[in-house]
Amino acid sequence: MIIWLLSDYDHRKHLAFKTLLARFSAAYPDTAVEFSVKSRASLWESLFTHLRDPKRNPMPDIIEIPQNWTDLFSRLGLLAELSSKVEPLAQRRYPEFILKELCRNEGSAFSAPWWLESPALFYRPQALKGAVSDPEKELASWEGFRAALDSVGKSSRRSGPRALSVPGSSGSVSVADVLPRVWGRRGGLFSEDFNRATFTHEETAGGIEDWLELAVSGKVELFSADRFENGPRPAEESAFIISSRKLAGSGRSGLRMLPYPGYPSGGGLMLVYNLAVSASSQDPSGSAAFVSWAMEPRNLSFFTESFGVFPCLRSVFEERLRDERESDAYRHIFAAPELKPNMMVYPTAELLLERALWNLSLKIARGDYDREDLTRELIMAQGEADYLLSLY
Repeated sequence: MIIWLLSDYDHRKHLAFKTLLARFSAAYPDTAVEFSVKSRASLWESLFTHLRDPKRNPMPDIIEIPQNWTDLFSRLGLLAELSSKVEPLAQRRYPEFILKELCRNEGSAFSAPWWLESPALFYRPQALKGAVSDPEKELASWEGFRAALDSVGKSSRRSGPRALSVPGSSGSVSVADVLPRVWGRRGGLFSEDFNRATFTHEETAGGIEDWLELAVSGKVELFSADRFENGPRPAEESAFIISSRKLAGSGRSGLRMLPYPGYPSGGGLMLVYNLAVSASSQDPSGSAAFVSWAMEPRNLSFFTESFGVFPCLRSVFEERLRDERESDAYRHIFAAPELKPNMMVYPTAELLLERALWNLSLKIARGDYDREDLTRELIMAQGEADYLLSLY
């Protein structure tokens, strides 16, 4: 059995998965299993390479994918239907906010939700003294957060630590960075009826600009050699940390957590990752059995706890939420979570925006970025997205 696992900035995910496979091999010694790691870009390319030449580019048995890739690759015939083969899917044992995007096709499901994460704001109370008197109130809005960043940034330049760090950043501004601000402004990549792209709409462009401004002003580092050589700055070195995962040792280091700025009524971006079985697997029953085994509470709890994310299985999810030190903040986030639409055109539209953000990040890093650059890039990306929509 061969598994493709998505790459991750946190090495603990891969160590946990190795341990998980060792447990599986001990329980099922007659089943040989191995895995390889692929980035989003290489996974996307591998899936389409298989479509072009299946014989020379075989698929694995199991694939970890972002949940909103499910519709696209199931329609392309690459994924096996799992709702009758994976017990949690058959019993719909997932939170409703996950199921509403997964099961758009009359209850059928071509992947099983595995783990999720959601961006939140962490801060060090000591670093905010004299800058923020009421964090819960002042940091609830993006404007309040930006004002606090400026205030803390002035003192941090004197004392050493940076005002803001974003663990997991790849160097350039990404879709995952800007989407919380786009959605916080009530923007999006498409209209509600999915008849047209809305990249250039004020709410969408403004949300993207909010994050780009952090890079332009130096609050967020782009393409930093220090980041690549030494990894993300430790949480203790920053007054604010925007992270989609629980930070290791956050309680011991005095870090506090708040919902992502700009969602005052609750909610936030939810990133869900699933396990899928290849339609061309040589052992579809065994592959589905592995997915079911990985979803067992004991295995799922161990895996997700290992790198600070939430399990998707409802019972384990609710147990984790009850035991979570920052449960109030997480309940605020989970009150009205927003997931990327699991629709055929959406993943490709994200790639178009990702390319635009890469080009803009290069301009910012070189010091020759202008607001017109954003408008121009979004117009081109929107034109391509509209063309995609015309094909479906």
